[in-house]
Amino acid sequence: MLLLYGAWLYVFDPRVKAKKQRLQAIYEAIHPGGQSSTSARSGHRDGAFETWLRSRSSTFGRLERLCKRAHSPLSAARMMLLMLALFTVVVAAGLLRQGNLALLLMLAAAIASTPVLWLFWLARKRRKAFDDKLPETLDYISRALRAGHSLTSAIGMVGKELPDPTGQEFKTVFDEISFGISFKEAIGQLSERVRSDDLDFFVISLTIQHDSGGNLAELLDGLAKTIRERIKLRGRIRTLSAEGRISAVVLGAMPFAFAVIITLIRPVYISVLWSTPQGHILLIIGGVLMAFGMLVLNRMTHIKV
Repeated sequence: MLLLYGAWLYVFDPRVKAKKQRLQAIYEAIHPGGQSSTSARSGHRDGAFETWLRSRSSTFGRLERLCKRAHSPLSAARMMLLMLALFTVVVAAGLLRQGNLALLLMLAAAIASTPVLWLFWLARKRRKAFDDKLPETLDYISRALRAGHSLTSAIGMVGKELPDPTGQEFKTVFDEISFGISFKEAIGQLSERVRSDDLDFFVISLTIQHDSGGNLAELLDGLAKTIRERIKLRGRIRTLSAEGRISAVVLGAMPFAFAVIITLIRPVYISVLWSTPQGHILLIIGGVLMAFGMLVLNRMTHIKV
């Protein structure tokens, strides 16, 4: 029991995982594209494979940055292997049933892309949580500066006091500065990890103030007020565009709902779609038109602030 508990603490304890992730982020900031000792212990082959992919494909680099923004438990290389495994399983299952090859490849590509969609969802969720806490973070730093603390110590206090993801990201910035990375580079890495427009304002303000000087506490107060107004405006726009977003969900779900209902009522009637070549063509055309319609509805209801 004690051995199992010790193993659980070593592998699954959130504090140990957070410490490893912070050290990994610091090492990657010092040696971009390198491999930390923690990841090296997990296997030399994985590191060599990732290095080879990084040197051969820019898409792999974008996937790595997406994994960092999403705070993914899987590395980019393992995510690519998972996508390849899903694609292979779907294609093999379809070939055993002797299905249409074009439709099978489209279905396999759609299923294989679900891990990337999951990463985008995690990254967007994490960015939204960060943006919601950013005005409070700026007020905290401003109060710390007025109390006589330095900017670096104020960032360290934010890392200790605020919850994840805000606290963890600022804690990483504080650790990077403590390990000798320049302030501009550490704060730039923060902007790269989060990818938030509101945070970009904060980073630009800190960079300008670091070069030219000025009243940073007053600057942060004004920036926090501006970000709060932007959040209120985004909420109003989201409320006004709710009808369009619900319409997109309903219209996107209706074909699948009717397919399930017809399958339960009269399976022979709808089986023509996947048992005949004409049905396969209709499925491909319908899928393309649905994807185009969802894209148009998303662009109509997505208003930048």
